[in-house]
Parts: sequence; C-alpha cells; structure tokens
Amino acid sequence: MYISKTIILFSLCLFSISKASTVIYVDVNGPNDPGTGAFEDPFRRIQEAIDSANNDDTVIVAQGVYTGDPDNRNLHFDGKSITVRSTDPNNSDVVANTIIDPTGAGRGFSFNSGEDANCVISGLTIRNGYTGIYGANVYCYYSSPTIRNCIITNGHAADSGGGLYCDSCNPKIINSIITSNRAGFYGGGVSCYYSHPEIVGCTISDNSAGVEGGGFDLVLSSATVFNCIITNNTASSSGGMNCYSPSETSLINCTLTRNVATNSGGGLFCQDGSSVIIKNSILRANEAASGPQVAVDGSSNASISYSDIENGWTEMVNNADADPCFASFDPNGDPNMWDFHLQSAYGRWDANSQSWVTDSNTSPCIDAGDPNSEWNSEPWPNGKQTNMGAYGGTNQASKNGNPADFDIDGFVNFVDFAEFSDKWSAKEFCIEDLTNNGEVDFADLRMFAENWLWQQE
Repeated sequence: MYISKTIILFSLCLFSISKASTVIYVDVNGPNDPGTGAFEDPFRRIQEAIDSANNDDTVIVAQGVYTGDPDNRNLHFDGKSITVRSTDPNNSDVVANTIIDPTGAGRGFSFNSGEDANCVISGLTIRNGYTGIYGANVYCYYSSPTIRNCIITNGHAADSGGGLYCDSCNPKIINSIITSNRAGFYGGGVSCYYSHPEIVGCTISDNSAGVEGGGFDLVLSSATVFNCIITNNTASSSGGMNCYSPSETSLINCTLTRNVATNSGGGLFCQDGSSVIIKNSILRANEAASGPQVAVDGSSNASISYSDIENGWTEMVNNADADPCFASFDPNGDPNMWDFHLQSAYGRWDANSQSWVTDSNTSPCIDAGDPNSEWNSEPWPNGKQTNMGAYGGTNQASKNGNPADFDIDGFVNFVDFAEFSDKWSAKEFCIEDLTNNGEVDFADLRMFAENWLWQQE
C-alpha cells in the first residue's frame, strides 16, 4: 500500500511538471536561424515560436521590426490558449518599438480557430496590414481573443475593418490605441458583425471609412464601451461610430470629439432599429450635416444621461451643454496636442510630466456623472461622484475639493475630525489616509491640521 501511494504521488508530480508553462523567446536579431526559443537562443520569427508553444505558454517578443517573412505575418494561434507579448507591455516605448509589420502583404494576426479570452496579445504594435476583404491588421472569426496594451495602426481593408474586424466574436480590447486605419466601406478602425466586443480604456482615432463608421462600425452586434476616446475619425455617415441593422451599444464614460461625417451622425449614428445608451460621457465639436453629435433615425432610440452634449439632448436626464474645459483641445489645431483630461484647480493628471498639476479653471464635468456610478477608483479628493468623460471612474480622474473635507460639504471642521478620529490607527488605504501610506497616523493628523477651517470659495 505504501509503495502504491508513493507511485501515485510520484506520477502526479511528473504530470504537474509536464504541464508547467514555458516561456518562449523571439528576437529578430537572434544569434541563430531559426533558434530554439530559449532565452540565449531565441527564435527569429514569431510564428515559429507560436507553433512550438502549448496551452498556457508565453511567447515574449524582443523589440524590433518583424517583417519581410511569411512567419512574421498572418500570425495564427490554431486555437491555443497562449500569450504573445512584448518584453514590457506596460512601457509605451517598448510597445511602440515591438512591431509586427506585414508591409501590405497580409494581416498581422488572424484568429479563426475558436480562440477564447485566454488567447492574449499584449504590448505589440501591429501596422501596415492589408486585405482585399475584412480585417487588415487583426481578423477575428468565431474567436474571442484578448487584445491588451497594443497599437493597431495604418491598416487598409478594401471592405471593412481597417484596424480590426470581428465576425461572430466576443473579443476584449483593453488599453489599446487603434489609429490611422482605413476601410473602403465600413469601420475604418473597428468593424463588428454578429459580435459582442468589450472595449475598455482605448483610443480610436484618425481612422476613416468610405461609407459608415469611420472609427467604429457595428452591424447586428452589441458592444460595451468604457472609458474610451473616439476622436478625429471620418466617414460619409457616422464619423465616430455607427450602430446598424439593428445593434445595441453602451457608451459609459467616453469622450467623442472632432469626428466628421459628410451626411448624418458626426459623433454617432444610430439607425435601422438600433439603440444606444450613453452615460457619463462628453460629445463635443463633432461635425455632420445632420445630427453632428448624435443622429438617430425614426426606427432607433438613444438614452443619454449625465452627459455633456454640445447643442442638444439637455431635455434628458441631467445632461449639460457646457465647455468641458479639456486640458488641451483646439478643434482646428494639431490633434497630437489634444489632451482630454479635465482642467482642475485641485489636481489634473499630466501624462507628459507623469505628475499632478493644477489649473486656473475647474471643469463643470467633474463630479457630474451618475451618482450611482462607481467613483472609488478616482483619486481623492473628489465629490464622491464620478466625473464625465473618458477618465471618469479611473485613477486619472481630475480631482475636486479639499482632501480633509471628508463629508464634502465645503468645510473642514469638527464633522470631518470626527470621521478622521473613527479611522485613527486603521491600517488601510482610505480617504482619511491623507498621505497614502496605508495607515491613518500622525502624518495624516498633521496634514489634517494644515487644512483646518478650510472653506470652499
């Protein structure tokens, strides 16, 4: 019996070892061709690494331009649940310099073997893809990969989906930039058919389509779009986003600006029985002959609330028409200089300096979102209410108020001190932890005292 148990235990250990995940390396400048995939002897071509991988493996791609070889384009996973990523997907310089470039000879990635959310590409720049049909840079068919921290740019699809095309898919696209792509007909940036994408924290900009959906086109689809910037896209109709035939869309905490349509729907066009929910969002300076911000045909409907919409929709729930006071935005100026963080006298995140700065103005879109929306991810101080726009509900939301005004009544007084006392010596991150060191202590008391009897002007 003892020997049998030992054999079983030993067998389980061997099985566990055999199933351990592996890291496979790729470097276009590797010392050998093709290489073995080891750190010291990486593959030179990405498809060779993918082909050698098993489920749960990770392929790490070194910085460089991967081009000029069939094994560096039309990359396919054959249904494997693996991750293909750069050396540091959170470093924008690394992402910008880890480049998959088909040079017009095909697509970057093709997901068409039933891949699910465990199939991940992360921290890559995918550019210069071309297809005579759908999905120039990334193509998804009955597959639902996760695309995170990627740049998808300069793709050209003769039909639809210059940047990315989805057919019967549920992809997740997170913290990515989809820019300067074009399509002959639909969806210059993204085109979806019978699909249900989730798009979070993305920028969809400078894309164009010949007919509809310069930035984003939906047909018989439903999309949830959170904390996204959709800007400077163009099409004959629906410059920013198109919902058609019918489709359902939720735009939560998004910013749509300077999208242009010749006909209807500069920012968004909802048509042919479609519906859209827009909440905590900002739509400004979009242009079209009809419905410059939002156009809705007679068979469709739009529910817009707690949003800042230029020249309209103020009759709906808690909408406004006010200058949002972006950090930097000139509709006729250089788009590279635009910054859609909201101005604040109490603190605005500046991406260039990677620090908090202050402005002379405070945007009316701060603390103006739906009171029932999540606000705890926003930095303190805030009005315990989410901001409008793409950064609302995130750690880059512009601040408002005094950090010691815990009950947000515009005064720092004994009521706030009572709240502070209740948290004394608590070892946790909370709004009373003014120094953000994980404990309410004398350092926080000192900061509270410095703000004693503050009164909002």
